[in-house]
Amino acid sequence: MVAAAVGFGQTGGKYTGAGIVRGGDVAFPVNTAIAGMVTVEVSVGPGGGVEKIQTVVDTPPLTEAATSAVKKWKYSPATLNGAPVAGVVDVNVVFNPFNPGGPGIANGTAMPEDGLAWLKGDFHPAQVKSATFAVFPANTVTSGTVVIAVRVGSNGKLVGTRVLKGAGALSAAATRAVGGWMFAPATYRGAAMESYLPVAFVFPSAALGNP
Repeated sequence: MVAAAVGFGQTGGKYTGAGIVRGGDVAFPVNTAIAGMVTVEVSVGPGGGVEKIQTVVDTPPLTEAATSAVKKWKYSPATLNGAPVAGVVDVNVVFNPFNPGGPGIANGTAMPEDGLAWLKGDFHPAQVKSATFAVFPANTVTSGTVVIAVRVGSNGKLVGTRVLKGAGALSAAATRAVGGWMFAPATYRGAAMESYLPVAFVFPSAALGNP
């Protein structure tokens, strides 16, 4: 975990998107054969508090677990000309199978675009275009949550990653997986901008019989 916020990129030195200060554990639902990714939009107030959470990509029964955890994380507000303002963060939570059967993540149901609050504002968060699961390191029985701040350039290319919350050897596995993802860049008033995108990998315990 880190104390300093990881902020979102800026355009012309005027706008910085809301950021994540600290991520926490996400519970992998017990006795479920489902794996996949949930994306939730977190509305962050000028004081850094969570004002609203809205589902962007719904993958039942994983969505409830993701939402209940993400709303407890710590965020920093967006800024406009140096002053804190309300903003949004899209958080992607990957419920990773113990032994991935295929390279791609089968996403859940994307919500209708006219129902997403961020489409009505100036800032559009970076989006995941394609993603893969992480492969468990050999001979490991570790489980837990890895939270990564993914830095996405204005061209949509991955610029770098930073682990905000680790889980032993799983941190490197999650970082390697994200390295092969494809993104669409964030935009502010229609202009592409560099930004950070929070991604969490939830690794199940093999003893629980998760996928």
